[in-house]
Amino acid sequence: MAQTRKPVVPGWFDQDAAGFRLLGTCCRACGAVFFPREDTFCRNPACGGDDLAEVPLSRRGTVWSYTDARYRPPSPYVSDPEAEWRPYALVAVELAEERMVVLGQAAPGVRAADLRVGMEVELVPGTVAGYEGDDGDVRTTWHWRPCGRGPGGVAEGASDGPRAETASLHPPTPRRGVGGGEKTEGASGRRAGGGSGARGTSSSGDVAVLGAGMHPWGKWGRSFVEYGTKAAREALADAGLDWRAVQSVVGADTVRGGYPGYVAGATFAKALGWQGARVTSVYAACASGAQAIGAARAQILSGMAEVALVVGADAAPKGFFTPAGGDRPDDPDWLRFRVLGATNPAYFGLYARRRMALYGETTDDFAQVKVKNSAAGAANPYARYRKRVTAREVAASAVVCDPLRLLDICATSDGAAALVLTSMDFARRHGVTDPVRIRAVSTATPRYPRTVLDLPDIATDSAAAVPEPAAGFRASIAHTAYEEAGIGPEDLSLAEVYDLSTALELEWYEDLGLCGAGEAAKLLRDGTTALGGRLPVNSSGGLASFGEAVPAQAIAQVCELTWQLRGQAGARQVADARVGVSANQGLFGHGSAVVAVR
Repeated sequence: MAQTRKPVVPGWFDQDAAGFRLLGTCCRACGAVFFPREDTFCRNPACGGDDLAEVPLSRRGTVWSYTDARYRPPSPYVSDPEAEWRPYALVAVELAEERMVVLGQAAPGVRAADLRVGMEVELVPGTVAGYEGDDGDVRTTWHWRPCGRGPGGVAEGASDGPRAETASLHPPTPRRGVGGGEKTEGASGRRAGGGSGARGTSSSGDVAVLGAGMHPWGKWGRSFVEYGTKAAREALADAGLDWRAVQSVVGADTVRGGYPGYVAGATFAKALGWQGARVTSVYAACASGAQAIGAARAQILSGMAEVALVVGADAAPKGFFTPAGGDRPDDPDWLRFRVLGATNPAYFGLYARRRMALYGETTDDFAQVKVKNSAAGAANPYARYRKRVTAREVAASAVVCDPLRLLDICATSDGAAALVLTSMDFARRHGVTDPVRIRAVSTATPRYPRTVLDLPDIATDSAAAVPEPAAGFRASIAHTAYEEAGIGPEDLSLAEVYDLSTALELEWYEDLGLCGAGEAAKLLRDGTTALGGRLPVNSSGGLASFGEAVPAQAIAQVCELTWQLRGQAGARQVADARVGVSANQGLFGHGSAVVAVR
């Protein structure tokens, strides 16, 4: 049977091999360029145009970062499960003229070891790695190949050591704190400094945390509803409140629990016993839990409720997270799997490799994050992994997406967490005069153009027509919360961050303003972020010790802050803890941070 060649996505590239180009669109009004193509409206918020013309993109660019797929990607990536899996490289390429980054598979025979950040590469036609349809057809796609390389040849490239210009992995953070030493101004314009500073800020946005509860993380094989109900009952018991006192239930949704997962607020209200409370359900991917906290806080501050219960729970499958079933060619999450087989760890590998190239960080630096977090997790009764891990054990674990190994990447887990939040007046009336207080919750989103390749995107926005913002999205997540709380990073006693990988924890140090760009590894090596250090990060053990139960994780972060600020963290206790921040990021531009004080 003759093979039929079909594009993996129609209209994304020219089928003519001689003039092979990626095809984007350009707004005739402002000049903004889009890939994947945008055919209806310009996404430049300052434009509003709707006349977009097809344009070919540059055929050459430089490597922004690279990784590989050592393990077979799940569906909707199509490959023969009976055939031996052959790893392929993924390359993120910066196009100078368009000022954007585009991800693609490397040409056959090009390995991660053949690539370097800054190397010049060219676009060539190819077929999707490992794919052959039942009817013998093949899916055509684009590949990146080092310039000057034919089949079997290896091109010379730039070193992956630190680069002289040290361009930031993300646009610069607006302030520096623990590592950089600068004092910064809070939202009121005053100098914020020292743990006592937070106690002097406005408390008009405070809500009290009266109860915190969790179901241990693990792989239990039971319903997320059971996990969430147990966590909720623990939180109510911790608060000393009857369930019937709760006036609002805010559930963080899970996409893996069927319809009950999509209406988590009602699901948990029913499981606890209908009693007339209002219900709210929130989904924001990995930021779901924090945004559920934000919704409950807003209801309390507006007077809609005095007592709110926040619950998040998940029962996650083993292996890679995958998009929900069905063909969805308009869904970027579905497309990155279908077109590239780009799993979550593939993106983590891209970030890690770029940090190594820009800042000289090493795989041992990444391993030391796991060592630090496993030591904290060993003392946490709710953690899934309660065993100390050595750097040698990290180095001996399998490579998943170069340069990251299995123990550099968090697992998927079952688990649940819950909080009881109340108004300050309610807390005082019930004899709680000095509760832990949530002072700020940010729900930041990116600013156009977003110039850092991030889950689940195949390409960044183009900065050719619109300059990139002065501060990046991830930096804005915590700093928005700092501004609301009237504090700076120098006020912090501890932080809980979303360590989906070891390298990502180091990024969070910079994004929280604990240090400047490229200084995170030094902060780690100096012991600053370990238990007993000047500012412990992930005293809970982090995702490295828990694994990821998506809607519960950000709530669990605030449970940890609560226990630390109360002085109830046992062997993990941070001395004199007064101010803590949690930070997390979800797909599609969701980001949240929570500031808790006492």
